[in-house]
Amino acid sequence: MARETKNMKALQSRLDIVRREIDRIGREMEKARAQEALLLDMMREESGKPPAEASKVRARRFNIKTTVLELLERTGDSGLNAAIAVDMAATEGKAIERGSVSSVLSRLKNDGVVQYDGNVYRLIQRRSDDGAVVHLRTSGVLQ
Repeated sequence: MARETKNMKALQSRLDIVRREIDRIGREMEKARAQEALLLDMMREESGKPPAEASKVRARRFNIKTTVLELLERTGDSGLNAAIAVDMAATEGKAIERGSVSSVLSRLKNDGVVQYDGNVYRLIQRRSDDGAVVHLRTSGVLQ
């Protein structure tokens, strides 16, 4: 039994490392795409063509974890999965990668912030001293 626990801890540790690497690569890809868009605009300008409409407006930077937590709060008991989160974020003009959302949801589950029923994730609810239902997260801060 102790060996199983040791193996599970080692596997979890490796999984955490892989997830951090995925996040790092995602951030590097965002930077590379921004550089690509800038270079394409510069090339269009040099050739006398107007810049592409999509690249005129820079994408607003946002925190994926905060965005996912806000979406979880909005969906309440119906919950969400990565595909739902990507679609909801897109309606708000936020382009997020499904893999990034999956990673955030998995980490939130491991941290005990959300529960997964095999289909969707939901924020775990707690009861305050006065009996009111509260989520572990409010205003972008985990509690």
